[in-house]
Amino acid sequence: MTPDLLLLRPEGVLAGGLLLVLLADLLLPPHRRGLASWLGVLACGLALLPAATAATGTIGSMLAIDALVTLARPAILFATALLLLAGHGEHGRERDHGAFTSAVLGLGLGALVTAAAASLITLLLGVELMSLCGYVLAAWRGGDRRAAEAGMKYVLFGGVATGLSLFGMSHVYGLTGHLDFAGIGSVLATGMPLPAVAALALAAVGLLYKLSIVPFHFYAPDVYQGAPAIPVAAIGVLPKLAATAALVRLLALAAPASLVTPAALSFAITGAAVASFLLASFTALAQRDAKRIVAFSAIGHAGTVLLAVACMPGAGLRDPGAVAAAAFYLAGYAVANLGALVCLAVFERERGASTLPLLAGAMRQRPWLTAALCLFLFSLAGLPPLAGFAGKWGVLRQALGLGLSLPDRSYLLWAALALVASTAISAWAYLLIIRAAVLLPAPAAPEAASPRLPIATVAVLLLCAIATVGLGLWFDGFGSIARVLGG
Repeated sequence: MTPDLLLLRPEGVLAGGLLLVLLADLLLPPHRRGLASWLGVLACGLALLPAATAATGTIGSMLAIDALVTLARPAILFATALLLLAGHGEHGRERDHGAFTSAVLGLGLGALVTAAAASLITLLLGVELMSLCGYVLAAWRGGDRRAAEAGMKYVLFGGVATGLSLFGMSHVYGLTGHLDFAGIGSVLATGMPLPAVAALALAAVGLLYKLSIVPFHFYAPDVYQGAPAIPVAAIGVLPKLAATAALVRLLALAAPASLVTPAALSFAITGAAVASFLLASFTALAQRDAKRIVAFSAIGHAGTVLLAVACMPGAGLRDPGAVAAAAFYLAGYAVANLGALVCLAVFERERGASTLPLLAGAMRQRPWLTAALCLFLFSLAGLPPLAGFAGKWGVLRQALGLGLSLPDRSYLLWAALALVASTAISAWAYLLIIRAAVLLPAPAAPEAASPRLPIATVAVLLLCAIATVGLGLWFDGFGSIARVLGG
């Protein structure tokens, strides 16, 4: 194996695990196919070691194994393993569980490729691999009209996003003659017409779609409501981790200051971020389904990550503070969002849906599960001392610091104030779920004793809870991440 290919050991291990899962699903008897998920978890675990210790380098001009990937790979693999465990707890007895495991592993593999993409070709391949697996997961619940509608909307919006991205990529290649980010940036730095900015923006549509940034967010509420909760967690967490890493690298390498000034680029990104978290916070108040509230929450959190990225133009990766804030925020969001959706998956399975009236009496029926749900929602709302509070504080510190120190970035002050306001409004939306689960009286009819939760589900909830609290108490988290990025 050549030294270049050794850099891809995590991706190779995960791809090998995916093939083993497919073979196990084909050869094992139906009652033993639940073992496929454990093969997937094992593959994620074996890939974690080379992911955390791999050297940096490039694979031609297609993939970059840099400090960003050093952060993104372990996060993606850890989240993939948690999703496989959660899926085993909820769907482990189903005959097609091997196919579910394969789809989640494919989504994780696509996320790894996207996070390391240094070329428009590998970016498109990674995003499309995530999309194809996400389409399968969104429509996973066979025979359910809501799941079928969710899958169809995800496919339609995804197809439009892919078409726009390909249109932009073709123009970028026509203008520059390059497909790699560094080559594109070097040509654009020599002076290019304004349409090059539009071409780059269109090429990035696929990433904005995966992040659910306004105006590419319309699919999210219906997909979150119609799809099963565990697949929702998969398509809501892994693509965001990967798309953020790819977007940061694209901005750092392919958007030179001579093409568009750092202040103007930052202003455009800030506008999209503010539109995302303000629209999400106000719209979430009108929802009466817990998963739809979580969907609008995902749009708002993506906007907050984008606000951190907006503090980057002009410094690139030379000043990793903004990227560290985005990475820390994403880590806190991922574990809290995954934990909340695992809780909702249990209630959805037992009660038929996740509407707020159906959550009444949850505290009486499952007190520990409801307490875990409240913990994760408190973190998503940004309450101390949890991960969500620390993450929001890091983003606000970046925005306020730049807004106060640079006159041409004063708009970041207003964006920070808008983030504080949207956080308060979103907290009320989360309280709607907590009120329904904790305060609303249980149904008058006597309830049967709840079965014990699967061990895999308990393990996922415990790990997510530990991470949610631990990240909130990791006082040197931003500095540690910045040191990794600074190399």
